[in-house]
Amino acid sequence: MRCTPRAPTNPTSRAPSCIVPTTRSRIPPSSRKARNTIVTSPSRPCRTACWPTACGTRCSPTTASTAPPATARKTATVTKSSAGSDRRCRRAAPGAAHRRWTGLGLLVRCIPYAVWGVSMGLMTRAEYRRSLGDGRQVWIGGEKVDDVTRHPAFAPMVEAVSQIYDLHNDPSLREIMTFALPQGGRGSRFYKIPASREDLILRRQMTATVLDRVCPTMDRFGDETVTPLFVIKDRGDLLDRFDPRYRANGEAWLNRLQRENLFMTSGNTDPKGDRSKQPFEQDDPDLYLRVVRETDAGIVIAGAKFETGAPYAHVAFIKPTVGAWVEQNRDYAVSCIVPLNAPGVRHICRMPHHAGGGGRADSFEHPLSAGFDEIDTLIVFDNVLVPWENVIFSRQPELAALMRSEFARWAAQGYLTRCLAKADLLVGTALLVAEQSGTIKLPPIRSKISQLMVFKQTILSFLLAAETACETTVSGYVMPNQAIQNAGRIFCSQGYNDMVHLLREIAGGQAVMLPDRAMLMNPEIGADLRKYFRAGEHDADDRLRVLHLARELSASGYAGRTQAYQLFAETPIFAQEAALFATYDRDRSITRARVAAGLDRLESLAPNGEAA
Repeated sequence: MRCTPRAPTNPTSRAPSCIVPTTRSRIPPSSRKARNTIVTSPSRPCRTACWPTACGTRCSPTTASTAPPATARKTATVTKSSAGSDRRCRRAAPGAAHRRWTGLGLLVRCIPYAVWGVSMGLMTRAEYRRSLGDGRQVWIGGEKVDDVTRHPAFAPMVEAVSQIYDLHNDPSLREIMTFALPQGGRGSRFYKIPASREDLILRRQMTATVLDRVCPTMDRFGDETVTPLFVIKDRGDLLDRFDPRYRANGEAWLNRLQRENLFMTSGNTDPKGDRSKQPFEQDDPDLYLRVVRETDAGIVIAGAKFETGAPYAHVAFIKPTVGAWVEQNRDYAVSCIVPLNAPGVRHICRMPHHAGGGGRADSFEHPLSAGFDEIDTLIVFDNVLVPWENVIFSRQPELAALMRSEFARWAAQGYLTRCLAKADLLVGTALLVAEQSGTIKLPPIRSKISQLMVFKQTILSFLLAAETACETTVSGYVMPNQAIQNAGRIFCSQGYNDMVHLLREIAGGQAVMLPDRAMLMNPEIGADLRKYFRAGEHDADDRLRVLHLARELSASGYAGRTQAYQLFAETPIFAQEAALFATYDRDRSITRARVAAGLDRLESLAPNGEAA
């Protein structure tokens, strides 16, 4: 079966007439004129000692040298490429200063791009952990965090992400987690745009492997946040109407992510302020992230975004969330990639589910939140300079409308795969609770468990059907069937809370009246707990572990946060419904109804049920 070609949607169908494309370069040529300046082309980004030119400057012979950080991998000398003149800066710890050169032969942190791209390989666990010591500004519990890898609120999730890097470097998972790069070596499959149905299947298996091996309730680890870059690559023809560097920047970032496997999170949800007003009408213009000004070095942005996982990620992909792209909102039509240690970036984190952080919780009574409390953050962008090579587009409402209308083309597959893992965990927990308590024999309990099974199997059906009926994009890439996939994410978003309630009913009230491990181990009362929490052949220790898991899934702060995430992470349900309406083949259904009503003849329907 071939994937069905799909024509591109027209994001301008409801756009104001004042929005017109421009071919004028938004990247001033003056920044590329110095003869001795190392210039980075859009398709081959600068390999500096910080994340891509986070300081907004370039390696220049007139800039003073600064010492390399202690966490830098290696130091190299200035080296010529095969062409004799191509220099690229080598990556070290994120956030470190550039290493300048002031004369011929001076040691710098540069090696040829081609050598770097092949020899460095995918990031490892150790490199990931070292990379977070980059001076990022993180606050939680009223205190500034010196080291996110050691703080109890972040250390468990740093370890969880470290395990994902282990999976990428596991030879037995080579074909699932990585792919062969055209220039040699292996790249992260997280960041490969699917070119075939087989790629879609491998992408699902990749995400499922992370959920199986690390945690089935983990949501943010990079595979879905990159997918708007897939849209940028696929719709490069549209971007070229505005500035060809937009597409080149997006493709350069995809290439870099594939080679290095950085952890890219998102920057999606604005604080929004008074939601009855447009962004330009707010009493504070920063309540939606905006472009303050454009300079020779890049754009300066101000505002804030709510996001998951930012304190222990490398970069954030900033996306616009305004719905009405009127001319007055032009400053808010921006997308870019920002290093999370860039000057002016502050991480203000929500309180953890356990006092002091999951690292201080006992996994006996907190089997999920002790290790997998994905900290959500208000990322503040205080006049942050974003170099032009990190700008996906700036002040382009038409491109913002495109991103918002098509960004879920590939992201929803990851969402459905996550929903499948969560649903399977609900089924398994319900079975364990019922088996231990003996209620598995009762028809009403079996009925509730069967409803959980239906939920899980239906999600699997959406995933498999969307893959089987996949569609070919305008540029020849392959994406899941959009109508099937959009119906699936509505089903998941609407149904998850009801499924959690079924688990709550199966577990009963006992799940919210549980002692902790300290009580069980107490010499005076431990015997009482072991007596009254035992059920048949299941001792108190095993029963309490299972009941605590049921509590974490249905009656805890962790459960409440997960339910909210399921409702809003894929945009509100009404927006998902609008996406389904836009991607559904309405002509086929109308034709069938016209035939049934006698308005058209049967020949109007093709043998396969499609409209003729």
